[in-house]
Amino acid sequence: MNKKVLLVSFIMSAMAYAQGAEIKLDDTVVTSTTGFETSVRKVVASPTVVTSREIEEKGYRTVSDALKDIPAVNVIGNTFGSIIDLRGQGGLDGSSSGAKANVQVMVDGVAVNSLDTSMVSSPINTIDVKNIERIEVIPGGGAVLYGSGTAGGVINIITKKGTGLRGNAGYNFSTLGMHKSDVSVGQTIGKFDIDLSFNKNEGDGYRKDSKSDSQYFQGKVRYDINKDHNLEFKYARYDENKNLLDSLTKEQLDEDRKQGNSTKYMNTMDIKKDDYQLTYNGKLTDNLSTNVIVFRSETDMLMGMPGEGEQVMKPGKPPIPYTSDVKWTFKDKKTGIKPKLKYNYGNDSSLIFGMDYIKNDGGRYGKINNTLKMGPTMTRPMNVQTDMDLNKETLAGFVMNNYRVGDFEFNQGFRYEKAKYETTRNSIITPPFGPMQVKPTYTNEKDENNYAYELSGNYFYSDTGKTYLRYERGFTSPAPALLTNKDTKGEYTLNDLESETYNNIEVGMADYLGNTSVNLAFFYSQMNDEIFTKMTGSMGSSAGSESIINYNIDKTERMGAELKLQQNFGKLTLSQSYQYVNAEIKDGVEKKFGKNGEVVNGKDISGKKIAGVPEHRFTLGAKYEFTPKFNVNGETIYNGSSYLDNNNETGKKDSYVVTNVRFNYNADMGLSLFAGINNIFDEKYNEEVSFDSKKNIYLYDPAAERNYFVGFSYTL
Repeated sequence: MNKKVLLVSFIMSAMAYAQGAEIKLDDTVVTSTTGFETSVRKVVASPTVVTSREIEEKGYRTVSDALKDIPAVNVIGNTFGSIIDLRGQGGLDGSSSGAKANVQVMVDGVAVNSLDTSMVSSPINTIDVKNIERIEVIPGGGAVLYGSGTAGGVINIITKKGTGLRGNAGYNFSTLGMHKSDVSVGQTIGKFDIDLSFNKNEGDGYRKDSKSDSQYFQGKVRYDINKDHNLEFKYARYDENKNLLDSLTKEQLDEDRKQGNSTKYMNTMDIKKDDYQLTYNGKLTDNLSTNVIVFRSETDMLMGMPGEGEQVMKPGKPPIPYTSDVKWTFKDKKTGIKPKLKYNYGNDSSLIFGMDYIKNDGGRYGKINNTLKMGPTMTRPMNVQTDMDLNKETLAGFVMNNYRVGDFEFNQGFRYEKAKYETTRNSIITPPFGPMQVKPTYTNEKDENNYAYELSGNYFYSDTGKTYLRYERGFTSPAPALLTNKDTKGEYTLNDLESETYNNIEVGMADYLGNTSVNLAFFYSQMNDEIFTKMTGSMGSSAGSESIINYNIDKTERMGAELKLQQNFGKLTLSQSYQYVNAEIKDGVEKKFGKNGEVVNGKDISGKKIAGVPEHRFTLGAKYEFTPKFNVNGETIYNGSSYLDNNNETGKKDSYVVTNVRFNYNADMGLSLFAGINNIFDEKYNEEVSFDSKKNIYLYDPAAERNYFVGFSYTL
């Protein structure tokens, strides 16, 4: 494995010294740090921007594919989808909401994170990469502008805008059995710009029985009222149907890592997502501008989980076999408005005022229909229906000031956020014998008041170089479903869960040294009352057999460094990046249920590493333009090992190295041809590794071996 990395490094270095040098100053802008377009040079952080050109040249099929190449991003894959982690939030073992709660993912400035963090992945692949103008990754905070859930950072996906007549059509095929076709068209008619796009993905995946079919539609209408004011309406629809495969045991993995489900039962997941967004941008005076976003999003996810098992009905009696048909529906609805006002004053200084109002209604609705086999010819039903409505209403206001004095730039920001919760739970149990049991409706209401502030500054010591220092105090308020526990008897009780609070400190620099651009950042984060969730059993278990406990860990710490380098040598561009993260529980004790359902202390986990966080991660990339029409690019990615649980008792997920290469040819008349090889050295690694404590076995979700893709794109 190490030999492969050294070989690629040697080839890149040899190519570098064979070329001449050239310096290009970065004129990239981002919107994620203030809500308005800001030069990357002014950003008090270490951002990474993936452009539409990079997406096209590298043949990315999904957003998660594009993010995997960024060293600051750890994409935790599993059967359900992907979890996006920044700066070691973790949560892989299910004992923490982790990255799902502390990395805010947005599309055009609107968060797509689910209200219920038990939804099993981050909903990032519900947008077609052909519609993306750029992806902005800002690690390490963002609480003043975006509020709860930014300890790891923010990722903002900006969709394309266009003028004039435009169109595109494309198709690509992968040896994994996936087919993707897409088409888009746009036209300017007077003061109106209209964009329509559609794409369809269908086919098999790496393993037998795997399937993932999806389609995405997006429509945009932009009206330019005049040169200073415009309105834009966007509607997007995403549909996906996929199979969820069983994880493999070590024996199954060694026998055939491509095998499908070992049983006749197939879990499925169907997703439907509708997004509506109205955006107004206006320049009110020479110094005053505004941005207002009104949005609504609706997501329905249906999970079907058939299966079989055994149920102990009476102590001392043999268990009774049963078959089950379990269906869980997750719903998530967001409606909100986000107005901002920016006032420019003095010498390149500005003041931003803003507010957020978001009404988030979600729910978790389960039907467990079990059929007990009481004898050769006798069966009895044992059913459970659980409905849980989750509501969170948020109102917040913030102010951000950016003040420039000579070569120094100072930033101050403050946010106050009030969240109102309401959780309602109903449950009906139909036992195999006796009357139906209707449990009383359970309602929980709670208010949370939180605040965040930021102090930061840049020092521009040259035309190309800067250093910066940033401090942020932020928070993550708990998801509504986490405010109750379910004990071993199946009873729900209130807990005393508190909001997470964190303090982030970051220092860094950016400059050009010779022909090399350098970005270096050191960061430290201390989180108090980090929220952990421990569940035994599963959503598909028989009635009352699973328990859920939510509690706060006293103190966790994350510290590390990020280094990004890039060299331009005429036709050759090289890049190298490295991230180190030490994520540790500094002071904490596990919680568990006692014999009578009470919450008691468990093991001391102080000093343990946080699960799912690789300590080391680096990338090596290269692009060579043989001609203006033909280029070859690729990268090698090393992902370090990480613990499987927060007790650090069940071992680690192994490190791996993956190398990809792509070929692009731009023919005449708007036709582009591309092809590539993923995992060229045929590395055998796993997307996810877990430990089943009941069966005392490890389970694996294998990643794809070497595979190929080819396709074309035609642009008007």
